[in-house]
Amino acid sequence: MTLMKKLLVLATLFGFNSLFSQTEERTHACAVGKIAAFKNHMAHNLRTASPSAFISHEKSYDVKWVHLNLNIERTTKTMSGSARSVATVTASSIDTFGCVLHQVMIIDSARVNGVLVTVSSKDSIVKLKTPGAILNGQTVDALIYYHGTPPVGGSAIGSGFSNGTSTSWGNQVTWSLSEALAAYHWWPCKQILTDKIDSSWVYVTTDSANKVGSNGILKNVVALGNKKRYEWKSKTPIDYYLISIAVAKYKEYNLWAKPAYLAGDSIWIQNYIYDNAINNTAFVTQKNTLNLIRQQMVLQCNLYGMYPFYKEKYGHCMAPFGGGMEHQTMTSLGFFDYYVDTHELGHQWWGDNVTCKSWGDIWINEGFASYTEHLTAQYLDPTNFMPNLNSAHNSVMSAPGGHVWVTGPDTMDANKVFSGRLTYDKGGAIIRTLQFVVNNDSVWFPLLRGFQNTYKNSTASVVDFKNYAQTFTSMNFTQFFNQWYYGEGYPTFNVTWNSGPGKLYLKSAQTTSSASSVPLFITPMEYKVSRTAMPDTTIRLQHNINIENYVVSLLGTVTSVTVDPNQWVINKVVGPTKDVTLGLPEGYAINPEITITPNPNNGIFEMNSSIDISGVIEIYDVTGKLIQKETAKQKNKIDISSHAAGIYSIVIKDENGLQLKATKVVKE
Repeated sequence: MTLMKKLLVLATLFGFNSLFSQTEERTHACAVGKIAAFKNHMAHNLRTASPSAFISHEKSYDVKWVHLNLNIERTTKTMSGSARSVATVTASSIDTFGCVLHQVMIIDSARVNGVLVTVSSKDSIVKLKTPGAILNGQTVDALIYYHGTPPVGGSAIGSGFSNGTSTSWGNQVTWSLSEALAAYHWWPCKQILTDKIDSSWVYVTTDSANKVGSNGILKNVVALGNKKRYEWKSKTPIDYYLISIAVAKYKEYNLWAKPAYLAGDSIWIQNYIYDNAINNTAFVTQKNTLNLIRQQMVLQCNLYGMYPFYKEKYGHCMAPFGGGMEHQTMTSLGFFDYYVDTHELGHQWWGDNVTCKSWGDIWINEGFASYTEHLTAQYLDPTNFMPNLNSAHNSVMSAPGGHVWVTGPDTMDANKVFSGRLTYDKGGAIIRTLQFVVNNDSVWFPLLRGFQNTYKNSTASVVDFKNYAQTFTSMNFTQFFNQWYYGEGYPTFNVTWNSGPGKLYLKSAQTTSSASSVPLFITPMEYKVSRTAMPDTTIRLQHNINIENYVVSLLGTVTSVTVDPNQWVINKVVGPTKDVTLGLPEGYAINPEITITPNPNNGIFEMNSSIDISGVIEIYDVTGKLIQKETAKQKNKIDISSHAAGIYSIVIKDENGLQLKATKVVKE
């Protein structure tokens, strides 16, 4: 089943009203909640003139540690507690600690470096007056006590912080989904991607019937009367939007993966499943799908390097929204699906370990996670490999333009940042094309592993990746990125072919869907050639000009040609058709001693030759199909009157198969 079909099936089963937001493209499950949260944040900005993420006070410090200590229940969004941020001052000095918290949340009190301080706020900008100047390199320790009900957006699944009931299982859940700019909906934070939090603690006190899932390792569960406090701790750097909470009646379903990197050890995969679903026979299929995460983990460790958070865990928390969100070490999702699961796991490398430097660099996150789906299909689900690639390519080509590059106002448009057609489908497909350009997997996968190691626990831009890849491979990828990443559209190849003794003649004429952006895609292309009584062979040819004419030395009689059989390149194809006039030596192609007249006529032609001919006459239709064959003489009547009106090719060969004449005739 293709990914597109899977998403349609899931939309039917789970009632995702927003799964397909635009008729011209599919919306990936990974994007569903993100688009809603992003839209809600931007709508709030328009209503209240909420601050830009880059307020000056936020840029004056580097966050080292965050400790959330909250009271949350599965039955309501209302919450209370505290958020502590410990940071190092990076400005020359500060007298104000700044962060953002949604204006509907109420701040009860705040302390800086242990001292009770004055709080001022406007819209969602929060400022804490420090007890004196704090100098460069010194520590600022800000503790904010607050409570309230995080805002409700226009989406059925909420925004940065939501509460709802699963329509499939009836479970009440409270959960966070902060990508891209909605962490401030539920905790006071610094929303700047390039400042990763060095370590984090998430404590949640809740009814003892609940379980709480979050990042890192569950270090302790403390009984507090009829409540429990779940204490999650992580020592790995994390971006603000990846901190998560999910509260529900869960049961644990734990798995272990054993990659080669961990001889004698394993990666713990901790899954929080709805308590009434985990042993339900109706849940068996999803649970069996979840079990396959072990093989996906081993594969991705082999391809990308060791799972970045293996000293902590990987896992999942179920929540009633139509997709998945790659919260670091513990993905939140609404259902288990083979390709959604592998996509979110891929994010642990691409998005979590290495995070996009800006939302304009979202390709680092979503492009590579989508590419991970293709790799999973290739190595673990080969029967769906080509169908999944076809779905992605067809999605991209459902419109003539559009680029992966996100810039300017588009970085504030959820449908552009999380575009299924461009960010996901085209973004993932062109990474596979870049792999094809490198043309050496023993270089390509070490490149990816090296990039992960170089930028681990940090952020990276698309330009960072391009520069790293160029240095690693000693190749220049400027043209590639200009065409496929910054440019719009895709190529169409009109291909014809012919063969002669020991030769394949191939003509490929390229046009593009958005010629004003990219008039020509300069790219290698593969052609699969089938031959009589010989094995198929695949040849690689460089397409450098609009019309390419290739001559390839090749044994055997060619029967067919397939363009891009492995789907390396997003493209459409016209043909390929056999053109019996293609590639013929000039003297034979226009041999004046042999004439075929009259042309056009009703289908009866006279062939006359001033030289002796002992061979055959072959007639081909416009598709290159041989429709008629007869013995050649000095004079012949060629009768194709029984065939439909149209253009036909007549080829005359001597007894050795050498072509003496090839011409087109028109039957009226």
